[in-house]
Amino acid sequence: GLYLSEGYVITSRGCPNRCWFCEVPRREGGIRELPIRDGWNVLDDNLLACSEEHIRSVFAMLAKQPQRPHFTGGLEAARLKQWHVDALRELRTRQMFFAYDTEDDREPLAEAGRMLIAAGFTAASHALRCYVLVGYPLDSFDLAEQRLRFALGCGFTPMAMLYRGRDGKRDLDWMRFQKRWARPAIIHAGVTR
Repeated sequence: GLYLSEGYVITSRGCPNRCWFCEVPRREGGIRELPIRDGWNVLDDNLLACSEEHIRSVFAMLAKQPQRPHFTGGLEAARLKQWHVDALRELRTRQMFFAYDTEDDREPLAEAGRMLIAAGFTAASHALRCYVLVGYPLDSFDLAEQRLRFALGCGFTPMAMLYRGRDGKRDLDWMRFQKRWARPAIIHAGVTR
């Protein structure tokens, strides 16, 4: 917990996936489970890639916290199982982020939305969130908006995450587009149209 704000916790580092746009596997390597410390905002890169024992231990720690849990590091929809959903519901999770980075994420995201909504989460609560990668090579505003609206239709409040190449440069038009799709109040007010 060193250098983290109160309540923030990292219980694992790394990711077994090798996504072309992501620095985590290059920087952190494969998944490593860390000792579990108290906190309620889980910042792990890919918690659901951890062992079942570790995940259950994280959920047990979260059940003892004074705040409802947040999963702002992200949860991988393709790894989501019913027991995860049941635990997230039992914990009364305040906020959880999934990701729609590539077309491979489309159907798992839709299934995750169905499972979570069937368990009692609602789109109106804004607890279901989704990082959506935009502005990468060969992307277009129309395609990016289709992905963002798809996430919205699955029950998630999308948050556009602007791709930044190794050179760190970002296109001004993409920055404007991303800004409209990064604020829930704007998204749900329909201003993104």
